[in-house]
Amino acid sequence: MTGTLAKGNLDTLAHARRVTAAEQYDIASRYPVVIEAAEGSWMRDVEGNRILDATAASGALLLGNRHPAVVEAVVDCVRENGTVFATTLTPHRVRLADKLIERYPVEKAVFCKTGSEATSTAIRLARAATDRELVLTSGYHGWHDWQLAYLNMGFEPRTRVVNFGYNETALARLLEEFADDIACVFVTPEPAWFDVDYYQRLSKLCADHGVLFALDEVITGFRWGTRGLAGTNGVPVDLMTISKGLGNGHSISSVLGKADVINAYDKAGICGTYTREVVPMAAALAVLDTMADGSVYERTAEVGTRLRTGMADILAAAGVPALVAGPPMLFDVVLDSDELTRDIFRAAFDNGVYFDDGGTQMITAAWGDDEVDFALGAFDKAVATVLAAGGHRPSEVTEARRLQFATEAFGGALVDDAALLAKIDETVAAIAARERGEVGAAPKPCG
Repeated sequence: MTGTLAKGNLDTLAHARRVTAAEQYDIASRYPVVIEAAEGSWMRDVEGNRILDATAASGALLLGNRHPAVVEAVVDCVRENGTVFATTLTPHRVRLADKLIERYPVEKAVFCKTGSEATSTAIRLARAATDRELVLTSGYHGWHDWQLAYLNMGFEPRTRVVNFGYNETALARLLEEFADDIACVFVTPEPAWFDVDYYQRLSKLCADHGVLFALDEVITGFRWGTRGLAGTNGVPVDLMTISKGLGNGHSISSVLGKADVINAYDKAGICGTYTREVVPMAAALAVLDTMADGSVYERTAEVGTRLRTGMADILAAAGVPALVAGPPMLFDVVLDSDELTRDIFRAAFDNGVYFDDGGTQMITAAWGDDEVDFALGAFDKAVATVLAAGGHRPSEVTEARRLQFATEAFGGALVDDAALLAKIDETVAAIAARERGEVGAAPKPCG
């Protein structure tokens, strides 16, 4: 590294603040570090420090950085095939679609570049396939305009999206009132908060009302069991989205589902030059081949369980009540306050581990026993350091705290109290009073 960037972390952050960084997204919400390289589960910052990644690059990595099979597939693809072509169809795309159809309970697959693009494509497909306008949703589906109000139950007239906050009473009422106008119900799984039976009930409720049921498995598709929520647990879906982990860090996502829904692609007017890029597809094929014998999941489940259990044990031994829940590759750590959570994970970073300071931890197949031991050692020191400083008196994770976390993290409205029932009535009235419009055909594809 040369020139103006040959500086320490803080100087590089100051430089970035001037020329590229967003103050909140890039600086305030991150640890004070600039990463220069990574291999396996370890990162190296611009000062040469080694840091263990416990976030899997926000879930993007499944096998770890620079996995040999993925590197070889990517290099071979560039050398032997190229990167992107004039046509949209390639052998890579057809082979990848075949493998995904084998893996998940779907009939057809199309491809995008990011999770946010995939979820936006999914609702376009649902609306085009059904000629209905309303989308009922719960959870985070990305940063696009239609999803900005994901933390607030209610109806957004501009986007025709209704957030039901994971509340079954609200969903049942909305389906009863508006089923003929609903294109789909679209839910992001939260495995630490809702069991498989919950999603089975949602799927059946939608089927009973003739409404498409969609799962946003951008994160859980490779982290909740071997085949995500839908595939591992047999939850019937009409549409699903996957992305993180599919290309092991290379930018690719997929919308999968029943053929009659996916076949609305042309009517929905979906297009995109870089959906043709073959290099991420080569990476995805290498990922699926690597995972085919099940050994990756077997080992990762073992390692993730050790980490999850170890963190819970450290907190319990220190007298810090906690809710630690979720599958081994995707679990939440909830303490009595956000401040305590952030302080402990910030102290763990000072000891060489990059945990997600919001509490959701993800590992990759590059983790082994040494990484678990290192992470638990850093976490143990962090808990001791924060408690010794005397700024916190940890208390029980009360039901009120649990509900607060759910509301602030993913928009969960989990209690049918009077306020919630009134909000449902308000939402129903707002939808009924909306200005009606036809869904109509989208413009012709342009790329």
